Amino acid sequence: MKKEALVRIADILNRNAIEWGLGGSSMLWFHGLIDRPNDIDLLVAEHDALRTHELLSRLGTYEVLQPKEPFCTKYFTHYTILGTEVDVMGLLSIRHAEGEYRLDWRMDANTRVEPLEGVSVPLTPLEDWFVLYMLMPGRGGKVDLIEACLKRQGVRRDLLEAALRQPLPAEVRARVLAAIAEAGG
Repeated sequence: MKKEALVRIADILNRNAIEWGLGGSSMLWFHGLIDRPNDIDLLVAEHDALRTHELLSRLGTYEVLQPKEPFCTKYFTHYTILGTEVDVMGLLSIRHAEGEYRLDWRMDANTRVEPLEGVSVPLTPLEDWFVLYMLMPGRGGKVDLIEACLKRQGVRRDLLEAALRQPLPAEVRARVLAAIAEAGG
C-alpha cells in the first residue's frame, strides 16, 4: 500500500462527506497487527457506493467486477490508484452454508479515526473483520491476530451481537460467542 494513495482517497472521500471506512490488511496495519498491507480495502455505506465510484474513478483506473464466490457484495469496484490496488465494497456480503452474511458498514460514535499526513482515516472495526475473515477461505491467520488483539484491548459486544443476528456457520457462531463470553458477557 502506498500511503500517498490512501491520503488522496481519504481526502476526496472526506471532502465529499462519503461514509467510508478502511478495512482489510490496511486496517490491520493501523492496529499494528501486520507489517505490510497488501492493498487498500474500503467499505462504503451502501447509499454512498455510486458517489464513491464517481469520485475515485477520477484518481485512477477501475473495473467493476463480479464478486467471486463466496462473495456476493452488491457494489464491488477494483481501482488502481497511484500504483496501489484498491477494492471498494458497498454492502459487503459473503455466502456460506447457512445463508448470507451482510455488512452495510456505518460510521458511529465509536469509530476509530486515525490521522495520516493531515487527513482522517476512519477504521472499520476489528470485530467486523473477526467475523468476515472467519467466513473467507484462507484467512485463519488474520482471525487469530484479531482475536488476540481483541483479548488484549476488549471487544465491542454490540458489533459481535449484531453479527450473531445474521446466519452464521456453527463454528463461527461458537467462536463469536466465546469472544463475547471472554469479554465478560
